[in-house]
Amino acid sequence: MSTHDDEHGSSTDPRYQPPQQYGQPPQYGSGGQQGQPYGGQQYQPSPHGPGQPQVQPHGGSGYPQYGQPGGYGQYPPQGQYGLQYGQYGQYGGQYGPYGQTAVPARPAPVVVAAVLGFVFSAVGALTALGLLLGGALVGTVLEDVVASDPTLSDVDPSEIGEVTDFALLFGIGFGVLALIWTALMIWGSVRALTGRSRVLLLVGGAIAVAVTGLFLLAVLSEVATGGVGGGEVVFSLLVFLAALAIVVLLCLRPAAQFYAAHRARRAGR
Repeated sequence: MSTHDDEHGSSTDPRYQPPQQYGQPPQYGSGGQQGQPYGGQQYQPSPHGPGQPQVQPHGGSGYPQYGQPGGYGQYPPQGQYGLQYGQYGQYGGQYGPYGQTAVPARPAPVVVAAVLGFVFSAVGALTALGLLLGGALVGTVLEDVVASDPTLSDVDPSEIGEVTDFALLFGIGFGVLALIWTALMIWGSVRALTGRSRVLLLVGGAIAVAVTGLFLLAVLSEVATGGVGGGEVVFSLLVFLAALAIVVLLCLRPAAQFYAAHRARRAGR
């Protein structure tokens, strides 16, 4: 074969590469695209034969440049992220904010203590009404008794006036105190049932324990002299135990956990 044929055949051979000029990057293969991103590049057969890796031209690494969108996967628009996260957030709206606890159920000791508080408040209201009416009417009743009984005709009217004034002050004073205690028991029972606080009902129950305890001691002191019977003693003992039950029930562990849960729930709001 002649030299002309060799040159012509070499130029038409697809594997033939012209000599590289100085300063130009070498080119391996004829189908690659410089800077084509990963994922969008198609496979090109290597002109060097099977098993030979296709090398990118000098200066083109095949990876996207900094600041240019790459071909590693299309990122969704920014608004789609907000839409997706908004859809995920809808589940939280159904179940309530994170960290919010459910309303704890009322334990039996709290309910019983509150019911006893309402019962004692009703007794206190009746007692307050009786004291106020008794203090206002005792003077008139005493004057009628003195006027209708001849044996009391020598009683000094000034002494009757002093007794009347004392009875009036006693009735009004203790009647007002009974009203205050009644309001304390009612408000304390309401707050105890709602889980707000048990302090008011504890204070009212402690006052009831003190008063009924004194009443029980007075009744027991009359038993020795025969002034009272067994019925009065049993009634006084039951009233004292009911007042004591208010304090004891509110100090039990279920009641303490109930109010602690309500405090934690209010603090988490």
